[in-house]
Amino acid sequence: MDEEERFDQYLTRLATISWPRWSDLPQFDLYMDQVVQFANEIIIPAGLDELTPTMVNNYVKKGIIKAPTKKKYSRSQLANIIVVAILKSVFNLDTIASGIKYQLLNRESHQAYDAFILAFASAIQKACSDFRGEVVISGISRGDTTKVQSAMVNLSINAVIQKLLVETMTKLTVPAKPEKK
Repeated sequence: MDEEERFDQYLTRLATISWPRWSDLPQFDLYMDQVVQFANEIIIPAGLDELTPTMVNNYVKKGIIKAPTKKKYSRSQLANIIVVAILKSVFNLDTIASGIKYQLLNRESHQAYDAFILAFASAIQKACSDFRGEVVISGISRGDTTKVQSAMVNLSINAVIQKLLVETMTKLTVPAKPEKK
C-alpha cells in the first residue's frame, strides 16, 4: 500500500469517528480505568496520544479536572478529560484550563461540551473534504508533490497562528489578579 492509500485510509477513519455528544457519555459515574478506556476508544483512532491514569491524576492536581468523588468521575469530568485529551497535543495545560473555565462562564457543562464536540467534528469533516477535493496524488509528479508540500506548509502555519491566537485569547479572558497594596 502506498502513502496516498494510507493517507486516504486515515482520512476515512478520521471522518467516521463518532465523537460523543453529551447525551452519548455514560450517565453514571466511572472509575479511573473506565474513564481512560472510554476516552482512549475515542481519541486513539484519531491519531491522538493515549490517555493514561497518570495524566488524569495530573489534570486533577493542576485543577483542570475536579477531583473524583469516592474515586469516581462524573459525566462533566469525563467531558473535560476528553476535551483535554484532544487539545493537549497543541496547547499547554494552563491554556486548556483557562479555555475550559472561560467556556463554562454563563453556560452549563453540557452546552459547552456539545458546542466543542460539534465544532471539532465539523472541522474534521471540512479538513477531510478539503484534502479529498484539493490534494490528489495520482502518481508522483512535480506538480502533485508541490500541492502536498504547499498543503503541509499552509496547515503548519495555520496551526501556529491559531495556537497563538487561542493562547492570547485565554490570557485576555482570565480576570487580572488584584494588585497587592
